[in-house]
Amino acid sequence: MATPNAGSLSRRGPAKAWGAWSIAAFLLLAAGTRPLSAEAPGAAAASSSSAPDVPTVLLEYQERTFSVINWGIVVRPRSTPFRKEPASSSGKVNRGVLGFPGEPSNSIAFLWQRDTGKLFLDLNRNEDLTDDPAGVFSTTTRSMNDYATFVNIHLPFHAAPGQKPPLVDLSLWDYGSSAGGYLAVRSFWQGKLSLAGRDWEVGRIDTSFQETPSRQEAQLLLRPWARRNEPFSALDGYLDTFPVPRKIFFDGQAYALDWGVGQQKSESCRQLQLRPEPATLGELQITGKFIQRLILPDGPYLVVLDQPSALVRIPTGSYGQPGLLLQQGEVKAASKSDAPQSGPRFSVRTNALAVLAVGGPLTNSLLASRHGRDLRLDYRLNGVGGELYQLTPQDSSKPPEFAVFKNGKRIASGKFEFG
Repeated sequence: MATPNAGSLSRRGPAKAWGAWSIAAFLLLAAGTRPLSAEAPGAAAASSSSAPDVPTVLLEYQERTFSVINWGIVVRPRSTPFRKEPASSSGKVNRGVLGFPGEPSNSIAFLWQRDTGKLFLDLNRNEDLTDDPAGVFSTTTRSMNDYATFVNIHLPFHAAPGQKPPLVDLSLWDYGSSAGGYLAVRSFWQGKLSLAGRDWEVGRIDTSFQETPSRQEAQLLLRPWARRNEPFSALDGYLDTFPVPRKIFFDGQAYALDWGVGQQKSESCRQLQLRPEPATLGELQITGKFIQRLILPDGPYLVVLDQPSALVRIPTGSYGQPGLLLQQGEVKAASKSDAPQSGPRFSVRTNALAVLAVGGPLTNSLLASRHGRDLRLDYRLNGVGGELYQLTPQDSSKPPEFAVFKNGKRIASGKFEFG
């Protein structure tokens, strides 16, 4: 049985490594403990809290040309006209209410004229769709009038002080038997955190809008400041973002996170305080290689390790299965967030060395199962601990390939399909 030909951070194992990629090894850097300071974008230094050893980061509202997260929305159709509507068109019209994550009061009535490609939003929520000049949009993309995308929409939500209307692109569809939509959110909150000469981008991406926002309704962005202009997504697998924790262990220090509202350039902004905490540390040995970022969830702290060495010290406690991003040269692979757990929880103690088998080199393998007269082959990209990975980003134009041999003669071959 031959194996895929589209390479990775691989070695020869149960199946051959992907031969098209031949990549040199790269240096693994150990993260050390550094003192903290913080500053906001465009400022020499951020406002400090009353305690000088507690850094405060001010996060400004930012808009981007790319989507940072997608929200599913509920489309509730309506058969009767609203109190006031724009002049009717000759083609089919969809009307109803858009339901968003968060407060039910944030719902917005809409009217979609499919033949003209126009969308009318009831931004002031008075069921008059003629008195919102900022709520009229023309589609940039549509397919057979069944699907349309409307861009550069600021949604006025009933939200907590310091929040702003998010910038979104709205996609709607109606295929007769089903209607729906989603939001591509293009705004978030961004600040700058300095760690002894090394700068980090800190961001908050809200996943819903509440009158009283909760920690669970947001993602935390944490990556080098030099990458601040690179596109990112909460769903891209790069582990630049993760659910906002109560506590975090990062750069050799444990912190509790406190969120609030601050002032920047005479405007309200989001505020993050990192309160250093003492933590009992234990030793963790990582057996795999090529780890760019390792995240350990569900413990006393969310542990974030960038380019960790083989032996690290982290807070003692029990942790869930890790998230990983591997990198060798320009090739990246992420542990699959939707994959079944590859093992039980593990613990780090003060009096024993904990061992975590994750990372590269990666091995290509196949899982074969019989379905009647058919043989099903499922491709797997496994780490040293059996955890599953996928290349990030995936190139669907170059799927893995396989070949079947009998007595040295090739009897079958094919390509895997994404699924």
